[in-house]
Amino acid sequence: MNRRSAWVGADAIRFSDQPGPDRVVGEDGMLFVPVCVTSGTWLSEEQPARYALVYPARGSAAAATGRPEPAHALERLIGTGRAAVLHELERPATSTELALHFGQSLGTVGGHLAVLRDAGLISGTRVGRRVVNRRTGAGDLLAGRPAP
Repeated sequence: MNRRSAWVGADAIRFSDQPGPDRVVGEDGMLFVPVCVTSGTWLSEEQPARYALVYPARGSAAAATGRPEPAHALERLIGTGRAAVLHELERPATSTELALHFGQSLGTVGGHLAVLRDAGLISGTRVGRRVVNRRTGAGDLLAGRPAP
């Protein structure tokens, strides 16, 4: 069922947030019909036919679209901000360069870099007054493509 449909008692189901009359299901019962070709839900309520709730089968959206692209899976794993920083570090960059590129504060970028560094996905090398960040081998693998 979806977020608008819910059990509301031992023998009652709410199908919608919309007001409407209560329906009594007879001795024929009610059909629950999972399908893979639709989104949302619909309720068949023509009299005297049996009531049926048609709803998307669990996992049908994933089956229809296949596996998520690696970049999207990475975003879901570590967040869009950190995934973007990790991908951008395909070429080495300073935190200032990354902040300018993403239009974010140094603090935000620095927070992402700290988490990525603590996870062993990037390393920093001091060059004069700057720290140049680059992906590690683990970062390359997680990003799904090797650094040049």
